[in-house]
Amino acid sequence: MVAEAAARRDEANAKKLFSVEHWIDDLDWLAANERLESQPTVNIQGLVGGYTGPGGKTVLPHRAEAKLDLRLPPGMTFDGAVAALDAHLARHGFADLEMNVSGGYDPTTTPASAPLIRAQVAVLERAGVDPILWPWAAGSYPGYIFTNPPLGLAAGHFGLGHGSGAHAPDEYYVIESANPAVKGYDEAVMSFVELLYELGRQRP
Repeated sequence: MVAEAAARRDEANAKKLFSVEHWIDDLDWLAANERLESQPTVNIQGLVGGYTGPGGKTVLPHRAEAKLDLRLPPGMTFDGAVAALDAHLARHGFADLEMNVSGGYDPTTTPASAPLIRAQVAVLERAGVDPILWPWAAGSYPGYIFTNPPLGLAAGHFGLGHGSGAHAPDEYYVIESANPAVKGYDEAVMSFVELLYELGRQRP
């Protein structure tokens, strides 16, 4: 699935989107996508330490903080990741650090063969879209509540229309489209109505 998606996506456009000239460790396009989809990440959101006010200080800082976020692919767990990070710090001589876990959850996944995903693909294809199935998103949302036991429901991102810049000041969504190939807000809403009908047709 990753190989097919990588073959259909534009590497040069992806580099332009992320303002990069090469991928981590100079991996090729396919290997970079495989790593993105299969490996966890540890992101340092921010670092604070020492004295940064006016004048000088000739003493070592007594306090430093780092705020991290971890992305977990399926196969890992929230509790396991916290324990692994704690053990990693201890192995490197930082057992005295205080770790304050402010939130998190397990990863989530749904098989591409699930009726929900098949219905999504059918609606998109009827609208003239040849969808690319992407195994896991490099983001987060608490979908595990639905996909993990005891519910074990399917979940997947879906919808016509166009938007970008999520969580940024320039976030946007097209309301009325002047491009026949791009759906506007009304058509995006209708795609979910069509999805419900398609799901009804697929139920035994």
